[in-house]
Amino acid sequence: MPRLSKYIPSMFHRRVLLLAVMVVGAFLLLIFRLGWMTLGEQGRQARADAGQRLVRETWLPTVRGTIFDRKGRVLAGDRASYDIAVDYRVLNGQWVYADRSGRLYGIDIPRYALRLAQKYNADIWDKLEPDQQAEIAADFESALRDRVEVMYQYIADQTGVPIDELMDRRDSILRRVRRMKAEYTDRTRARELQGHKDRGHVPDESDLRRVERIANQPIAEEIEAHTLVGDVSDGIGFTFIRQGVRETPLISRVDSGQADQDREAVSVFPGLLVLDATARLYPYKDLRVLIDRSSFPPPLQSESLVSMDETDVGTMILGVVRSGIQADDVQRRKEALENDDLLALRSRTIKGTDRGRYMHSDYIGRTGIEQAYEDHLRGLRGVSVENRQTGEAIEIGSTPGLDIQLTLDIMLQARVRAILDPALGLTRIQPWHNNEEPTMPIGTELDAGVIVLEVATGDILALVSTPVPPSDGDWSRYGVRTKADKRLFDKIHTPYINRAIAMPYPPGSVAKAIILNGAAKYGMYKEGERIEANGHLLPNQPNRYRSWIYKITDGAYTHYDQLDGRHPNDVDALMVSSNVFFFTLGRRLGPELVSTVYQEFGVGTRYNLGVGQEWAGSLEPFNGVALNIEHATLMGIGQGPVTWTPLHAADAFATIARQGYRVPPKLIVDGRAPEVKSLDLPAWSIRDALEGLHEVVSNRLLGSGFGIRYQELEPHTPTFNAPGIRVWGKTGTAEAPALVFDPDLIDDENGPMDPIVVRDGDHSWFVTLVGPEGGSPEYAIAVVVDYAGSGGRVSGPINNQIIHALIAEGYLPKVDTNQDGEVNP
Repeated sequence: MPRLSKYIPSMFHRRVLLLAVMVVGAFLLLIFRLGWMTLGEQGRQARADAGQRLVRETWLPTVRGTIFDRKGRVLAGDRASYDIAVDYRVLNGQWVYADRSGRLYGIDIPRYALRLAQKYNADIWDKLEPDQQAEIAADFESALRDRVEVMYQYIADQTGVPIDELMDRRDSILRRVRRMKAEYTDRTRARELQGHKDRGHVPDESDLRRVERIANQPIAEEIEAHTLVGDVSDGIGFTFIRQGVRETPLISRVDSGQADQDREAVSVFPGLLVLDATARLYPYKDLRVLIDRSSFPPPLQSESLVSMDETDVGTMILGVVRSGIQADDVQRRKEALENDDLLALRSRTIKGTDRGRYMHSDYIGRTGIEQAYEDHLRGLRGVSVENRQTGEAIEIGSTPGLDIQLTLDIMLQARVRAILDPALGLTRIQPWHNNEEPTMPIGTELDAGVIVLEVATGDILALVSTPVPPSDGDWSRYGVRTKADKRLFDKIHTPYINRAIAMPYPPGSVAKAIILNGAAKYGMYKEGERIEANGHLLPNQPNRYRSWIYKITDGAYTHYDQLDGRHPNDVDALMVSSNVFFFTLGRRLGPELVSTVYQEFGVGTRYNLGVGQEWAGSLEPFNGVALNIEHATLMGIGQGPVTWTPLHAADAFATIARQGYRVPPKLIVDGRAPEVKSLDLPAWSIRDALEGLHEVVSNRLLGSGFGIRYQELEPHTPTFNAPGIRVWGKTGTAEAPALVFDPDLIDDENGPMDPIVVRDGDHSWFVTLVGPEGGSPEYAIAVVVDYAGSGGRVSGPINNQIIHALIAEGYLPKVDTNQDGEVNP
């Protein structure tokens, strides 16, 4: 300070200088702050926000991909449709405007007109006389009302709905919502007043005002858009989407000198909203098929056709979609984009925005193919980007979801469903089944799983499981009316498990053809070898490891006797289904090799079809002990610690039909060549296996699956009766554990009632290969029926009708016969 006083002796001047320094310092600080805000991170963000406000993005709707069957029939597809809606507040005479977040607010038109008039003429407004201000505001009000009227007329012109009818619809909406509001207000007012009364309180004026405030809160319908014209085409819908986001300034009669782009823009069509009403349709969900019963078992035969109405024909395969996006859906989509470069490339814009991201009203696959192939089927939205300042617009068109073609034939699927319908009688306990199980009286409905597989390609033509959960939730068609009924039904019938691919079953005797080829491959059975079959495997133990014929005759008859004094070779053993023969092969293979044989034929394989839960098959004892020789012995006849599904069975038989080449079954046509694998089976064992399988169904005297005796003392009627068709097949009767139900066990809370056995007995199998007479097998058919007993008597007639279904749908030739049943030349 002494030095400063030397140059500036006056205290006054020194103070002036200090003040000047402080002012300059503050000014420099402001300049620094302004520069930092302009050039720094905040500046960049502010510029980005400003630029964003100049840009309007409008997302354009898209559609999911279509699912076709093998013949090009549309099984699932979107019907693009849109509803033209207007915000209720506009219908009711108000205006709506949006804040920066896009939230809409309602405002009376005169009030909004005055606000706009003031903004448009801000620099001269205070200089105007009140009558001039009122005149300008009235002009703005008129302009706003004109826009509403123009919007209504535009809707009428574009949709073809007469303007008078459109106004009638508007008035009907107003009456309905006002009625709802009045009912809500009365109900709410009464509730609030009753609350005061219950508390012994007499409401004062403040309380009454509060009651009225609560009672007069807007209901949801008063702030929602309501449809004026529904179900318009996508072309009209897109036109309205583009128009609905247009904004232009209103022009004042007083020239304030403002350029149009500097004036606040308002909606051209206030409150207009295009609702995506696109519906996911399943045209073949419910089908009517005609069934010819002339080839049915004699007690069920009829020369007249029967019409069968089958519901939810493909639902367990196709699945369904749902609306209402959840956090898990968003996360799953994010992970899919991170893990799939091709999906990310197809879905993301240059800026990285996912055009397939979920929005509130979107459909998403819930089950089946719809769920498994969600990212494949999901369409990509288009986007229209408009610069509000220049009016320039850039549009990226929507991209429909990718289509999927199934190997399935939906009409064959429907026929198989009809065949399994208990109304036709094939899946009800019948007298000729000889099923003496007390839990399964005559007429009991049976549950089944079926696979029809094309041998050459591995294509799945039909995949059927019964019963099917009703998509409409109406269980009464199954006689289910109470919660107790539903618990019992679910326990017995397990409708949510697809029996064709997800229910574990012991293979039973259908596995014998596999064991034969495996034993031959690993040198455990020599070509032409005969194995002693005296009724039981172990000497001096007649009650263990017995053949079925020895068991039912109490040891009086053996396969040696049945074969006129010769022990069976491989062809004989398959024909008569000799347990002792295959016990021996299982024992020779031992635990390790018998497991290897099953694995080579697909047991332990999950096919990943994309239709939900699958059972891969198992080769492990349920008690956790290691496989031993006793297990291997039982596995030789498809019993013991081995389970699979009808799909495994059809796959295994198709492998034999291909001379030992395995082609994984598939449900999706993806254009890729199948992964063919040779099992290196001996040619002679395949030849013998096919010969034995044919003898099963064709040898009138010895074939274990040849026919059924429907009445005592009558000859056997052939099970398979399609003329000109050659059949190779194997029956199976697989032991199953009793099904026990506890009536009062609910959520781990148990009552006094004792558990009861609701099902007991054996599962019924019949697996066939079929083709034209003189040709090779072309199709594999696997049928299993739960707790039905004999494979030949129950599953055999079902399998036969599926062959007739293949003929009806053109997969096998229809051969004409004369009156004697002989094939016409």
